[in-house]
Amino acid sequence: MDATPFPPATMLPLETFVRRPSRPLANAPRVLLVHGICVGAWVWQEHFMPYLADAGFEVHALSLRGHGGSAGRERLNDWRLADYTADLRRTASAIAAGSDAPLVVVGHSLGGAVVQDWLRGGGHAAGVALMASVPPWGLAYSAWQMWINSPDLFNQLARLGMPGDQLLDPAVLRPHLFSSDLPDADYARFASRVQGESRHVGVELQGWRPFAPMPWQVPPMFVLGGLDDRFIRPDAVQGTAAYYGVAPTMVPRLAHALMLDPRWEDAARPLRDWLLRFAA
Repeated sequence: MDATPFPPATMLPLETFVRRPSRPLANAPRVLLVHGICVGAWVWQEHFMPYLADAGFEVHALSLRGHGGSAGRERLNDWRLADYTADLRRTASAIAAGSDAPLVVVGHSLGGAVVQDWLRGGGHAAGVALMASVPPWGLAYSAWQMWINSPDLFNQLARLGMPGDQLLDPAVLRPHLFSSDLPDADYARFASRVQGESRHVGVELQGWRPFAPMPWQVPPMFVLGGLDDRFIRPDAVQGTAAYYGVAPTMVPRLAHALMLDPRWEDAARPLRDWLLRFAA
């Protein structure tokens, strides 16, 4: 008996979450959140989505194909950055079709590269926020820094480029992803949901395949990073901000997984304040 054919890539069901405000803010944009490597839209649900909804924003979060509850996990190693960008394009178009309100897109880490690639390909938004994002030139220099300063983390991430499904070691990730005062129970919940990542995307993020738009192609930008981030170090965040001609927001004592870090609100608050400018 023939196997059931897999749905065409353009038709893969994508998991999205939405949180609507009880008191909508007049003229507020809708917000679309895009996650980083090895996770899904679930990372935004605990803190960022309710926080921004309480501020009056309609908030959406997307799980890229092969992540979270989206289809495509069986073919994770087939996907490339262009596939993730297609997921964002489709989701942004669907949200735009539902309302005349403007859209602001927020990308974290890998999600920041996806957002930049979307802009490069003609994506339109009222504004874009890059949070601990892959910088416009890719991760090659950051990887060299990681090899020098955090070789255990470097070796873990290098596994993403190997054949097969490569899961990262949660015990190694913890001190590099989170602040030291994260409760054990919180990390255990996170670690139980960490997954693999596409080996193609891991290579593409090094910067061999250009994905950043020209600075003059972009809408208003917001760039934020943590001073204790060992994945996307402060100099990479500052360089991203310089490339796009904006001042970076650098948060003390904030690690890479900022939406689940004990100091998550120190990242969410400046994002909220920047979003409020669109409703002014």
